[in-house]
Amino acid sequence: MEADLRSFLNDLNEKGELLQVGEEVRPHFEITAVLKEVLGEQGGPAVLFENVGGYPGKKVVGNLLASRHKLALALGCAVTELRDVYLQKRAAALAPEMVKGAAPCQEEIISGEPDLPALLPVPLFHQGDAGPYLTAGVLIARDPISGKLNSGIHRLQLKGTNRLGVFLANPPLSDYFHRAEQQGKPLPAAVALGLHPAELLAAAVTIKQGLNSKLELAGALAGRPVPLVPARSVDLPVPALAEIILEGEILPGVREKEGPFGESSGYYFAAQSPVMEIRAVTFRREPILSVIPPWGIETDIILSAFSGAELWQELNKLVPEVLDVAFLPGSLTFQGVIQVAPTLSRREVRRLIHLALNLDRRLKHVVVVDEDVDIHSPREVLWALATRFQGAEDLLCLHGLEGYVIDPSVKEGETAKLGFDATARPGGPAGERFRRLTLPRTATARAKEILQRRQQQP
Repeated sequence: MEADLRSFLNDLNEKGELLQVGEEVRPHFEITAVLKEVLGEQGGPAVLFENVGGYPGKKVVGNLLASRHKLALALGCAVTELRDVYLQKRAAALAPEMVKGAAPCQEEIISGEPDLPALLPVPLFHQGDAGPYLTAGVLIARDPISGKLNSGIHRLQLKGTNRLGVFLANPPLSDYFHRAEQQGKPLPAAVALGLHPAELLAAAVTIKQGLNSKLELAGALAGRPVPLVPARSVDLPVPALAEIILEGEILPGVREKEGPFGESSGYYFAAQSPVMEIRAVTFRREPILSVIPPWGIETDIILSAFSGAELWQELNKLVPEVLDVAFLPGSLTFQGVIQVAPTLSRREVRRLIHLALNLDRRLKHVVVVDEDVDIHSPREVLWALATRFQGAEDLLCLHGLEGYVIDPSVKEGETAKLGFDATARPGGPAGERFRRLTLPRTATARAKEILQRRQQQP
């Protein structure tokens, strides 16, 4: 079966990672509440809502990537291989392909002025939100100058029967819209909903050097070129295997209040944003709408999964002693952790902190730790910070740098950035003072054997 959302749900179900809810739930607040309740420390299963009140025949799925295990499943690799497999696939980007014949995403077509609130079970996520929001929509558009096709994840507020507020804060699509607007023209666009998670992840990555389009990355991550078909009402190709496609235009010279919306920062945020008018909706029979609850584990995974790989690749070229990069949960990639080899001196650690904080505009705090610290374990990172860091000697503060738009602590566009040297230095190996508790490998292997046999017993 070709990689799409439905094949991924089948994989999750076979591995016991899918919870199917047959009881009726309402899209306002109840979907969010269920998704939050099933999340444990490891992320919990994905949840498929099969009976959404008021929307017969339409389903909603969430928590698709709410663990590194499910992320690895989407890429077809082990959790320990995520970074390297991502970079390998990234280097072998696959151009999308136009396909002929009937497309699954166009099994049903509604043209004219579609009534989006009546058609789609879009959740109202939190009290205080200005309205229902699409949070897992991949916006697709062409550069009006170069013609390059690209994509990105942008929050979309339902603002009427066929209008969406579009928070366009990040390139490349924000650049495409500004170029079209300077010409006094609307920007043809489409929103793809219900994609294979690998394609969703590609849309969330900040493009660095060596990538022509996020759609090329999407194909590489999914293991096949993204199949495209012509849209029905705008001059754009759209993903043939999507569950739902919204087609329309982002209007020039129009700004309306969009939000407040409970953002991935954990706070409400409103903006004056462009507006997209929808001309047509196409979808598969019994479509599945995917959602990403704001400020949850899934948001952390999507934002940080490959941003860490991108930043590691940049830093490692400049400082080969950089071994790995990760982000602390709940921090929107604002708080990073860098693992380094013991040969790096204190002065070089400070230089590395400067580099990292200036390379990534989202990065606000960075903790540098030794290779014996598991940077994917918040407990170990906090342990290193508690036992290897002295504020008077190991803290670096940079003032007056560019802040990120959804950070409510930013003042007049500026922020202060902090670096924490939580390495067991100075001058070389940690020595006896920082010697970790350890067990013989033979004892650990024996324990795993015992527990594995116990789990296999009836």
